[in-house]
Amino acid sequence: MGSDLYARRVLEHARAPHHRGAIEGPTHAAEAADAACGDRVRVELRLADGRIEAYGHVGEACAVAVASASMLGDLVVGADARAIAPLQARFAAFIAGEGGSDGLGELDAFEPLRRHPSRRQCALLPWDALHMALAGGTHATTVGEHLDMQMTREPAFRTAAADDVDAIVALVESAYRGDASRAGWTTEADMLDGQRTDPAGVAALIGKPDSRILLLEDAGGLLACAHIEKQGGAAYFGMFAVDPRRQGRGTGRIVLAEAERIAHAEWGCTAMQMTVISIRDELIAWYERRGYRRTGEYLPFPYGDARFGIPRRDDLRFERLVKPLA
Repeated sequence: MGSDLYARRVLEHARAPHHRGAIEGPTHAAEAADAACGDRVRVELRLADGRIEAYGHVGEACAVAVASASMLGDLVVGADARAIAPLQARFAAFIAGEGGSDGLGELDAFEPLRRHPSRRQCALLPWDALHMALAGGTHATTVGEHLDMQMTREPAFRTAAADDVDAIVALVESAYRGDASRAGWTTEADMLDGQRTDPAGVAALIGKPDSRILLLEDAGGLLACAHIEKQGGAAYFGMFAVDPRRQGRGTGRIVLAEAERIAHAEWGCTAMQMTVISIRDELIAWYERRGYRRTGEYLPFPYGDARFGIPRRDDLRFERLVKPLA
């Protein structure tokens, strides 16, 4: 890691962070942690008429995370809460080397993160906490009860229903398409424009026999999803998405393992199969480490069918991967 990571403004905010400490009368709060390094950032908010009236942050974290939390407060106090998600996507795209810094204020000081991808999550950690806080709200509980819920609720699985369609589409699109997807490693933004899925397609899978969309939720809302379908003695695995702002924390392994358990224990399937774009070497290697093998069987990419995206290159095709389920 080069010294250019610690730009003057980053160090100034890390040494004397703005908005440091708890606030009076928070209406929303959440804590985000990075299991890889132990950093923890807790964000507290007070909302009034849909705007962020007050913001505070506490925790133990590296200089990058603390400086990001400090600059974040300067940016969001007084802002419409609905503007935060697009702002986070713009910041994630900026530090990934895509897009400019317009509207990001002093956060442009994190430009060196484009050359230090391993530290990008540090800068995004307070944003994760802010996202979870806004997603949680306190409408059904008192503030104290809500804070306890935010800190203790573990991720839980459930089966998707019809009223989950819009949230599933938003999650899948965020994980694979556009600049926002570049916050995670599952992005297909360099290969495909357009949509990854749509409400009609998701609704059809929810209503299809021997088909299930598995959801993983935590205090921050919808964390991941996957579609599994019984196809004779095997099960098909697809539409797998993890919130790009919260990837790299083992969530994908948990979802895949639960899908395999359902296929084998509940449906009696002896194998799991899927199709992956064949040039996605990093993703295929991830599946291979979990017991899947490349079959050398290919399916053509549906060029010309905008339901599956608009290709940016002419060499796309799918390869079938298979894993025996014992």
